[in-house]
Amino acid sequence: MKRIYLCFSVFMIVSFFVSLPLSAQTKYSRRTPVVEAFEKNKDAVVSITGKQIVRQTDPFFWDFDDWFSLRPKFREAPFLGSGFLLDERGYVVTNAHVVEEATEIIVVMSDQQEYQAKKIAANRTADLALLKIEPKVPGKKFPKVTLWRGGELWIGETVLAIGNPYGYQHTLTEGIISARHRNLEIEKRTFEDLIQISAPINPGNSGGPLININGEVIGVNTAIRRAAQGIGFAIPIEQLCREVPKMLGVQIETQLRIDFGAKVVDSFPKETPTAADPKKQVKIATVRAESAATKANLKKEDIITAVNGTPVHSAIDFYLELLEHKIGSQISFDILRPMKPGIKLPSRPQKITMVLKARPKPNAAYLAKELLGIKITSLSKRAAANFGRLAQEGNIQVESVDWSSPAHNAGIEKGDILVAVDNAIVKNKEELGYKLETLEPGQLVTLTLSRARERGWIIEVVQYERTLRTRSPQKSKTDQINL
Repeated sequence: MKRIYLCFSVFMIVSFFVSLPLSAQTKYSRRTPVVEAFEKNKDAVVSITGKQIVRQTDPFFWDFDDWFSLRPKFREAPFLGSGFLLDERGYVVTNAHVVEEATEIIVVMSDQQEYQAKKIAANRTADLALLKIEPKVPGKKFPKVTLWRGGELWIGETVLAIGNPYGYQHTLTEGIISARHRNLEIEKRTFEDLIQISAPINPGNSGGPLININGEVIGVNTAIRRAAQGIGFAIPIEQLCREVPKMLGVQIETQLRIDFGAKVVDSFPKETPTAADPKKQVKIATVRAESAATKANLKKEDIITAVNGTPVHSAIDFYLELLEHKIGSQISFDILRPMKPGIKLPSRPQKITMVLKARPKPNAAYLAKELLGIKITSLSKRAAANFGRLAQEGNIQVESVDWSSPAHNAGIEKGDILVAVDNAIVKNKEELGYKLETLEPGQLVTLTLSRARERGWIIEVVQYERTLRTRSPQKSKTDQINL
């Protein structure tokens, strides 16, 4: 009798649960790792918009005089892109191609707050740019992303792209890593060692973060193949961590004119526990002779642990901290100096203090003559008119070319306009001096120039590139000062 009663009870219980709706029987958590990864990053992802100069291709908008000239026509147009906050002080990463021709840059946060942005540095070859926005409330800290510490990326692992495709702000797309180490050529520009992903990437996604399932940024979405669907590409985080410090180092030395003189890089000590979780340090790679770093007794191989008491864990941290200090300010470095080889003792902690001083401005005319073999002059307003909107008063014109110089051998002629050096636009002598100052004797450099030719009553303007090798100047470049 007891056995019959027990069986009946079990039958009733099973019948009760079977009769329940499916939703009441089993409940799954809706807060998946994808949801958590998005929420972790959404406030640090931004939309980037503004105005840029573009080539006018529609004859309907040409002026009357434009119909009788072969000069390219240009106009101002809106642009769209994405980015993410690298640092809580307002430093934003995006693609260089998103902002390279921008005349105005506006960063839009997830709460629709808008900020005017300033371009800090850009590298067209690496397709990376760094912007800066200022908080509307002094001292306010911005949300920031977490960068992946590095290691091996796995084919097939889940990745997420956040961006602003076609203006649809904060769109999340999901996919997998389809391939690594892809090379891609788009509009005569070659991108190397990219991550190929299946997450949909559309116009407006460029510059946004590619994140893994743990919410760490592993790349920067950069390009799509318009002839294919479901194929996207991203710059690996290793390239960002390598290129941004280089960009900032050049910015500090050449544009801000701060005499620092040491190159700082990321370093991975031998005692790193695992390749998947590397322990990153900040190491001095080189020190320029007669620089402030040399005079302050900073040495190659020194490990920098803090700047003005603020800990630094990467070369990006170091340069962003240095960027916050102006000429004349005092700055201190906490360092660990390795012992001499053969001495098995721990590194010695030291504190080194220096005052940031200004570097003398480079003499563009001297450097152009010595390195390239050209004599330059500033373009007059009347001469600029021959180049239409491709040139303006103050641009750099070739006045003469030395016989058998690198410029002469490359086919550069008197009257040409120097537009860019290694894809960096140079609008005047000052900007040219800053760029030439970074070149070393014997280094390959690519010059972009414009040349105006008269074809009957029409002036034709052509733009061309020449790659040449610089020659050795007779004097130190840094000793030359503009008068």
